[in-house]
Amino acid sequence: MSTHERGLPPSIIALFVVRLVVSAGSFVGPFLTMMLTIKLDFDEARAGFFMAAVSVVSAFGLALGGKLGDSFGRAGVLRSLQALTALAFIACGIIGFTSLTPFIIALAMGTLSGSWPVINALVADRAPENRRKEAFSLLYWGNNIGFSIGPLIAGFLFDKAPRALFFGNAAALLIAAAVVSAFVRGKDPVHGEPEGKGGASSQPAAGTEAKSTLWSVLAANPVLVLYGLSSVLVAFVYNQHTFALPLFLKDVLGSTEGPKAYGLTMMANGLSVVFLTAIVTFMSKRLAALAAVALGSVFYAAGFGGHFFAVTVPLVIVMTVIWTIGEILGATNGNAFIAERAPPAYRSRINSVISLCYIVGNTLSPLAAGPLVRRYGSAALWPVIAVLSLVSALMIFGIHAFDGRGRPRVTGA
Repeated sequence: MSTHERGLPPSIIALFVVRLVVSAGSFVGPFLTMMLTIKLDFDEARAGFFMAAVSVVSAFGLALGGKLGDSFGRAGVLRSLQALTALAFIACGIIGFTSLTPFIIALAMGTLSGSWPVINALVADRAPENRRKEAFSLLYWGNNIGFSIGPLIAGFLFDKAPRALFFGNAAALLIAAAVVSAFVRGKDPVHGEPEGKGGASSQPAAGTEAKSTLWSVLAANPVLVLYGLSSVLVAFVYNQHTFALPLFLKDVLGSTEGPKAYGLTMMANGLSVVFLTAIVTFMSKRLAALAAVALGSVFYAAGFGGHFFAVTVPLVIVMTVIWTIGEILGATNGNAFIAERAPPAYRSRINSVISLCYIVGNTLSPLAAGPLVRRYGSAALWPVIAVLSLVSALMIFGIHAFDGRGRPRVTGA
């Protein structure tokens, strides 16, 4: 019996380990808002502007990563981007919290962002077509196993040894790059190369797709375009867990206990994914992918909106579990939906396009939330987020209805 018949290919297991290690060592990104406001004395509006600037840099990183991933060997591009990010974090650890540090962090966020569409393309390349949703779920699960550990450690390092946040994040990325180098094997379906058994697809041969352009592929698949547009609003909502939530906890609990509580909250987010993914997936398995993503936004409305009433750590954790269910629904269905729509030779770039839509939402999120928080307080933001979540749910249900009219899946022609 072949490896693919027994289970997921070894490359998928290796990518699972990569996501687990990177998320376990993800010390800098989740605590960036607190670094800016506590260690570097940014006010909320200035922090919001800088976070938006980081999103713009990340957008360039996504576009570059997608192009490189489709033009060269995806595994090689992935480990190179991870190594470059690690070097930037090492530099930050050496110089500490200076006026130069935020700019190096921004560059590191750009190279790190470039790795995400490449990972998604590698999963689509290496996983059998009928097991892609399972493969994406496995990586999502690994990501959150790590994320249930990493932020808790980072929360306690934040005051005791803040430079260790950079060195720890760098070490995780270097380990991940080594795993990719050693275990992620196989050819990419670019430059006319076949996908092979691990990623057999009903899409046309890569050589045929190469005659198309990215824009013609997107034009032939309006559902992907509409899904990308809806992702802007979803990202605007979801990004509040990295911007508004830490500010809210700092306001409620203070600048000493706030980071620790945020670490506990992010651990609850990760553990909820670890223990609830199988249950949520089973309960929602009869839902179409886009319907499940839309339902996820309903859970965002309940969870993020509920933070308005959550003034203690236990209540914050309860609300976090609720919006995490929405995250599970979106993550386990969204990537699989993209994988089945994207022609093989365009997978990195189409993942980049969808990710860029998220970046737009991420960029707008702190720009809008920062001044609102400064003027009215962090708690005032949550009812607004709840309403926007419901709007995004209606949008995605509408796209699902449009998609249900029997439109054929896109081809590379």
